[in-house]
Formats: sequence, C-alpha cells, structure tokens
Amino acid sequence: MGEQSASRLEGDRYQHLYSWYEVLRLLDEDCPFESAFVEHPEAGAADDVTLHARPGSGAVSRFVQVKWHVDHRDVYSLEGLAALPPSGAGRSLLQKLFESWRKLRALAPVEVWLVSNWSTDAELGRCIQGADYRLGEAFFDPPPRSALKRRLAGWQGQLGVTRETLRDFCRDLRLRLGFGSISDMEEQVDERMGRLGLRRGMGPRAIALDGVRRWIEEGGDAKCLTRESLQGFIHARELLAPREEAPGVGLWIHGWARRAWERPPTVELDWTAHFHRETRSVPDEDTWRGRLLPELLAARQRLADRPDGTFIDFRGKLPLSTVLAVGFHFPEAGGYRFRAEQPTRGETFLWRSDAGRSARRLRATEREGAPEGRALLVVLQLTGDARADVERFEAEHPGAFRAVLFLEPEAGPGDGAVGSAGDAVAFAVEARELLRRARARWRAGVTHLLLYAPASCCLFLGQRLNAVGTVVAYERTVAGGYAPALTLETG
Repeated sequence: MGEQSASRLEGDRYQHLYSWYEVLRLLDEDCPFESAFVEHPEAGAADDVTLHARPGSGAVSRFVQVKWHVDHRDVYSLEGLAALPPSGAGRSLLQKLFESWRKLRALAPVEVWLVSNWSTDAELGRCIQGADYRLGEAFFDPPPRSALKRRLAGWQGQLGVTRETLRDFCRDLRLRLGFGSISDMEEQVDERMGRLGLRRGMGPRAIALDGVRRWIEEGGDAKCLTRESLQGFIHARELLAPREEAPGVGLWIHGWARRAWERPPTVELDWTAHFHRETRSVPDEDTWRGRLLPELLAARQRLADRPDGTFIDFRGKLPLSTVLAVGFHFPEAGGYRFRAEQPTRGETFLWRSDAGRSARRLRATEREGAPEGRALLVVLQLTGDARADVERFEAEHPGAFRAVLFLEPEAGPGDGAVGSAGDAVAFAVEARELLRRARARWRAGVTHLLLYAPASCCLFLGQRLNAVGTVVAYERTVAGGYAPALTLETG
C-alpha cells in the first residue's frame, strides 16, 4: 500500500511539474495561447493540462495526457496503446485519447498529446518524427501485408471508425514519449523560470507546485489561467527574482558534463574529454598548460574584444580547482566581473562577483608543521569539515608543510554557511588576505590549496588571487584523498 501511495505521489508530482512548465508559456510575450487549464473538466482523458489558442495566432489548442511510470520495465508500442486493461473491462489508452479527440474536435481544431517518461519500441519509434512528435507520413501509407498495416487495421477495428477518421485522429496525435525523469523536469522548469525572470530552485518550485495543487482542489474558474491571473499568482507568492544589470556576454565551459542553459553563450568551450566524474580524474598539468589554458586565454580575448565583454555570465560544471583557475585568468584587477549560477539549499541563485561584501568573517586556525617544510598548506573549508582528510593528506606528505592554515566561517562550516553572493565575496577577499599574511609569516615558497567550498566562492577567490606566489590547487580523488590539479603563478 505504501509503495502504491509513493507511486501515486510521484505521478502527481510529475504531472504538476509538467503542467507548471506548460502554463509558464503564457508569460512569453509572443505566446500563441491565451489561456491554460489544469485538469480540464471537459477534455476527457486529455485533461491534465490544456493550452487554448489565441484567435488569429495560427496555433492549435493543445490537450495533454501526462502518464508517469515509476520504472522503465516496459515501453509504448502500437499494440500496447490499443491494449485493454488486464481485467478486460474498460477502454484502452487509444480509445480514451480518441474519444477525447472526437469530442474536442467537434468544437475546434485540436492537438491531443500523450506525454510520458516511458519510451517506445522500435516499431512505434520509427513512426514518430523527432522534430515535432507527429506521426510521419510513412505511418499513413504502410506497405500492403506489413505489420504496420495490420496494426492500423486493428486500431480502426477497435475504434469502429472509417479509415479517413482514423487518419484525421492520428494526424492530430502527438506522442512525446521518453520525455524525461522527475529530476529532468525540475531542471527544465528551473531553466524556464530563470529565463522568465522568476526565482528558481527547490523552494520556488515547491511554491509553484503547491499553487497547481490548490487550483485543482478549488476547481471551477481557479483551474483556468490567463497571463494576467498567472502574473497575479507570481506576485502574490513572491516568485519574481530581483532585477539587476544583465551581463553583456556569456561563457560556457563544459567539464564534468555538457548541458545547456536558456541564454546562448558568446563563447563555449567543451572540455568534457578531459574530465571524468566517475573517476574524479582531471587533466594533468601538461594538458592544462598546453591545451586548456590557451583555449581559455583565447576565449578571454574574444570577450575582451567586445565593448561589453568584461561582465560575463558564466556557466559550467567544473572541478573547483578549474573554477579557481578560470577566476584567476579573469582577474578583478582587469575589470572582469562574473555572474555565476550557484545552487544553495535547494534553490539556484545567480551570484555576482561585484556584490557588496557582507559582514561575515572567516576564522583562521593555524598550526606549525615540520621545521624543514618549505610549503604552506591552506584549507578553505566553508561547506564541510575537511580535517580528517587533511590529516591523511599530511601523513602522505611528511615534512612537506611548514604550517597548516584552516579557513572557515566563524559559525563553522556547513551546507548553508555561504548564504549569499555577499558572503562569497567577503570570504574570498578575506581568504586572500589571510593567505598573504600566513605566507609571509612562514616564508613559504609554495602554497598548497585544498578547496571545500561552493564553486562561486572559488571563482571569486581566483579573481582576487594575486601577489601570493605559487599556488598549487588540489582536487578530491574518488578514494577521498587529494591530488594536485594545476599550478597558478600569482606573482
């Protein structure tokens, strides 16, 4: 019973995420739809979310059935769409969609959509156009005595319609199958909310999904959304993101994985061949200096050649050491500013490197190491305590470090220790100063830096990392230790 309840809740979540994703279309200035409905009372099986075309827009109203499956034990097929329930009673999914279409089509042109995380078998998959989820022309004129011909005859017999009516129905059918997981939907919802100037992440999504549930529970007019009523909901729930100056250029660097964001980049670097998340392997120093760094410097020059090229919208899934290096090669002293995506406690923010410093301070804990050591070990631990790992690291490098410096928030490290862009800037600036003083005090020739911090903090620190000598940045290994990743000569 518990598993059934969990499955039902997952299905509701998937449906509501998709509904919110589609309803957000109403906020687009050139949206061809004038209204949307969640669980339309007259749409039959295609009622989960409906989009109603604006007169004169040239669009066709869209009626959507959303089906969620907890695993991928099966796929959709031509035969499966026409399969009756195991009990033999009731109607097939094909019959349900057809009845909805026939009722709706009598009033106006429509599209009936089936959206699901289940994919298709090869036979059905060959019939669906990748461009628009339509059934391709080959579907409507199969070879005589082919399996597809027999399937369509079966559909026609089950529906009890003429060949022409079946053809009309299938031309209005859209099969958006293999659409994605709940996490995929959450990511796409976040991207659309961000593009539309809304807050995004776990908190704002929860507010939006609660709204969808309430619309359904209240029923009646509450389930019908217009651009104006949706804007009213957004203002009432404080979902608008604060407005600020937008960066003039965008830089995407793909490391651990490739992904896309709403706004296209000015410069895009694909380094995925050199980074492997499963093994936590990163490029060696030769690859960094011989290939990746020249590409990064060329990207900087391309951006600098533009009049608006010093305020950069930065996106990328990269190791912390690489993010530090990106910041270092776009220094604050050179006039560069970043806006970077930063997930924090379930919500995704855009943090700026020129944000005003908060009043937050770092606590520095320093201890002497080996008298013969010539290097300084600095541990920037903002989001977690790395002391146990550092002890093992020191044991693996006996006599190497003259001193060890731990930098952490005064309230201690933790998941929410860096709560804003102002915190990130404050910690970056103070970390640089504390590092400078410790290096001078211990007369260290090289600083070895272990990072346990949000990516934005590493980016902002890199921008300010000047006049601290040679810095070797480390990456955490799959075994839990640390390995040198790259060297920065800061002067």
